[in-house]
Amino acid sequence: MARYRAMSARLEGKIAIVTGAGSGIGRATARRFEREGAKVIGLDLDAGATVTGDVTRREDVERAVEAALEHGGLDIYFNNAGIPERVKPLAEITRREWDAVLEVNLTALFLAAQVAAPHLTGGSLIVTGSIIANRPRPGLAAYVAAKAGVVGLARALATELAPDVRVNVINPGPADTPMLEGFGFDRDPAQALPLKRLVTPDEIASAAVYLASDEARAVTGAVFNVDAGRDL
Repeated sequence: MARYRAMSARLEGKIAIVTGAGSGIGRATARRFEREGAKVIGLDLDAGATVTGDVTRREDVERAVEAALEHGGLDIYFNNAGIPERVKPLAEITRREWDAVLEVNLTALFLAAQVAAPHLTGGSLIVTGSIIANRPRPGLAAYVAAKAGVVGLARALATELAPDVRVNVINPGPADTPMLEGFGFDRDPAQALPLKRLVTPDEIASAAVYLASDEARAVTGAVFNVDAGRDL
């Protein structure tokens, strides 16, 4: 982590909300945003978050936005929180499981756009997708549907919210996070990757910093693959 300290404060003075900030990609990105000079509001079910709440509940998203506004505004919203789907045949997926995966991984972006976008003028909405939207695999129908929907919705938002808000997607490949175990893969997913290793949360955070910064002021509607080559 020390290698980042010599970098310029690319997010100096910006205020960010990071969902799913309690672990994995969200925690790494929240810390990196802070090192780059941003004030970060973390929204997570974890009681240690700045705002304890559920991204599928409008009132909880509103509380996070209100917390940001109390600090002076909102420049960045990183819609990152997600849940895995246990690998299983399509016929075994229950309606409850389907709804839960779609609610957290897709509907939360819809709520974030409605609640946060009006306050993001000149700002950046960043979304964690998944390379699985490009490279589906059997046994994950609900997760594939949710992440493909995320890419479609984000690109639609990029056109609808322009020129006031930039909207971009980061598609991680299999990442070294606690969430990975929730899929229940029967073999090491890194072996299917050209780079033969998992993506790290810090590598995804680096992409998020770029998209949140003024360096990406001409970038919207983009889908950034940070996937160790999984899309090849």
